[in-house]
Amino acid sequence: MKLNQSLLRIVLAFISGTLLLIILGYSLLAKSFYLWGLDNSLAMNAVHIQKLIDEQGFDAIEPKLDIIDTELYHSYQALPQDIKDHFQASELQAQDHHSIEVKETWYAYPSVAYFVHPEITTSGEMYYIVNTFEEDFLVPEFERIEDQMPSVWLISLLTISVLLLLVLSLIQYIARPVNKLHQWAQQLTLKSLADPVPHFGFSELDELAEKIHTNLQSIEKTLSRESQFLQHASHELRTPIAVILSNASLMEHMWQDAPSACKQPLDRINRAGLTMSHLTETLLWLTRNQAYQPEIEDVNITELTRDLIEEHQYLLKGKEVTIEQALLVDEQCQVRPLPKVLVRIILANLIRNAMQHTDTGHIVIQLDDNKLTIINWGELLTGEKSDGFGLGIKLVRQICDNQQWHYEQTVTDTSCTVEVVFDKTQTNKKPKPLATPT
Repeated sequence: MKLNQSLLRIVLAFISGTLLLIILGYSLLAKSFYLWGLDNSLAMNAVHIQKLIDEQGFDAIEPKLDIIDTELYHSYQALPQDIKDHFQASELQAQDHHSIEVKETWYAYPSVAYFVHPEITTSGEMYYIVNTFEEDFLVPEFERIEDQMPSVWLISLLTISVLLLLVLSLIQYIARPVNKLHQWAQQLTLKSLADPVPHFGFSELDELAEKIHTNLQSIEKTLSRESQFLQHASHELRTPIAVILSNASLMEHMWQDAPSACKQPLDRINRAGLTMSHLTETLLWLTRNQAYQPEIEDVNITELTRDLIEEHQYLLKGKEVTIEQALLVDEQCQVRPLPKVLVRIILANLIRNAMQHTDTGHIVIQLDDNKLTIINWGELLTGEKSDGFGLGIKLVRQICDNQQWHYEQTVTDTSCTVEVVFDKTQTNKKPKPLATPT
């Protein structure tokens, strides 16, 4: 049975422990129960004797009391010394009933037991009805009780076994629908959300399944709306962004003699257009299904890296940042069959992050076979000065997980190192160390 084995152990341990404690307690108290029963019986007998004394008097009743091991004491001073040691005269009130066990230790057999019932005659005189049981009577009785204990233990064990079987049967009966609910929840997908919710035999489980189904449907609808919005918005933005970039480029070529005051806004338009183009491409990828695989084509990683470095140079304007490019020069090693769209997104995000988040320092972009390593040293922008790594890095991780490419990022107080291996067979290959710039 797979359902909550720990819960099963807790229930079984609790029930077994409770039953054992009850049985042990009753076993230890067996002798006391015997005395309690005897005490109640003698109390009722004393009340009957008191009524007879009121009706017939002491002289008629007292000679007959030896038959039932009962004695009458007409004063407190006449009582046995053990009784007087336990009770003061003021403590023995009429119609009360008291019992005394005299024994050497708490677990030993009593050497003598007294049962005292004080009463008052019709003339107002106090007298005491006392039953005394010596050791020669009590010990055989207690031994007889102990002789019967094995049968008590046997009945107790049988009771525990029956109860445990009942508990196991109950838990198994409950476990089946709960396991069914667990399996149903695990197998829920976007396609199966349209199917009706099955019944699980218990109203509580049915309500829980309905809540799970309703919540997942609500989440699916929200995600679908967001995905559709991003897809539509991204597709619709691609055309105006392309128009902005092409016209900005045309103006830059046609307006060679533009005053410097006009060039600065034009540069801002170009940068904003590039940023919007990059963001649009990113959003389109985020909204695609993970099963989507772009077309594989020959990619010149070196050339693509150089183009993207040049494309993002505007991010370094006004900064004291130097770039060292350690790229492949062997033409045969430069071209690789890769999904170009994904490679471009990764390279663009990592290069853009390195340039955007370094205010002063040095950036090394190294390409060795299919492994790209980017390290930036110096003053890294954090907090309010930074635009954050969130979306770009998240997208890079998602693409690398999708393509089973190795991705690793290490951030310290003065540097950030990012490594990507565009090959499933080289995920465990360690990068060559790069020298720290002087």
